[in-house]
Amino acid sequence: TPVAVAFTPPKNARPGEIGTLLDTSADKVDVTATIMDLAVRGYLRIKPLDGKGDYEFERGKPAEGLERYETKLLSTLFSQGSRVTTDDLRSKQYGDLLSGTQTELRTRVAKELKWFRANPLLSQGLAIAAGVGLILAGVGIGLGLAFLAGLGLVGLALIVTGLAVIVLHRRFSPRTAEGSAVLAQSRGFKQYLATAEADQIRFEEGIDVFSRYLPYAIVFGVTAHWVKVFQDLEAQGRYSFNTGYWYYGVGNPAHFADSTRTGSSSRRRGPGSRRRSTS
Repeated sequence: TPVAVAFTPPKNARPGEIGTLLDTSADKVDVTATIMDLAVRGYLRIKPLDGKGDYEFERGKPAEGLERYETKLLSTLFSQGSRVTTDDLRSKQYGDLLSGTQTELRTRVAKELKWFRANPLLSQGLAIAAGVGLILAGVGIGLGLAFLAGLGLVGLALIVTGLAVIVLHRRFSPRTAEGSAVLAQSRGFKQYLATAEADQIRFEEGIDVFSRYLPYAIVFGVTAHWVKVFQDLEAQGRYSFNTGYWYYGVGNPAHFADSTRTGSSSRRRGPGSRRRSTS
C-alpha cells in the first residue's frame, strides 16, 4: 500500500520498538539500535578499541525515566562496572543481555503499547505448533486412506497446508489498529531515510539529525545511505560530524551498527562499506 513520506519517526516510538513492529520479531538488530539510541540520548558512550570490531561501552547519565526494556538492557550491560567491552560480553554472565532485552521488547509492543493483539512470539509459536500438527495429521490420514480408493491425497493437502503455516508463521501476529497506524507512519519515515538527498535533509535547531535518526536507519536497513548523505553534506561544508558526546575515537559510528549486525539473521542485515573517519 502506498505510504506518505514522513520526515520524523512516529511520536514516542523508539527504534527497537519500531523494528519489532516491522517484522513482528524482536531481533538482534533491534537490540543494537536500542543500544545506539540510548547512547545518542546520553545514557552511555561507545568507543572503538581496534579495527577488528571490538568496542567499549561507558556508562552515562543515570537511567531514569526509561522504559523497562531499556532499564533491563543498561542494568545487564553495566552489571559488572561502569565500563564493559564487547570481549567481556562474550562471557556467560552477560548471556541475558540479548534474550532478556528481546523478551522485554516483545512485552513492550504487545502489552504496553498494544500494537499487537498478543505477544508475537506466543502467536508465532502457536502457529508453528499448529503447522506441525497438520503435518502429522496429514501423514496419518494419508497412510490410512492410501488403501481406500487412492484418498491419500487428502493427507497430502494437510501436509502442504501445515508446511505453509510454518513458513508463514510470522504472519500469525495480528497488529491492532493502532499498531497498523504506527506501521504506516514508520514505513513513511523509512522512505524518507532511504531516499533523502543532501539538499532534502531537514535540520532542527539544537538537534544532531544524523545521530538522532541513525538508530532508526539501522532497523530499516538503510544505514549506508543515511551515512552517505551526511558525508556529502560534510564535503559541501554544510555539516560537521560531532558524535563525540556519544561515540568517540576513530572510525564512523555506522561501523558499530554494521559490525554488530554481522551474523544476525534479521531481514535488515547487511554490513556497509563506509570507511571515512568522522572523529
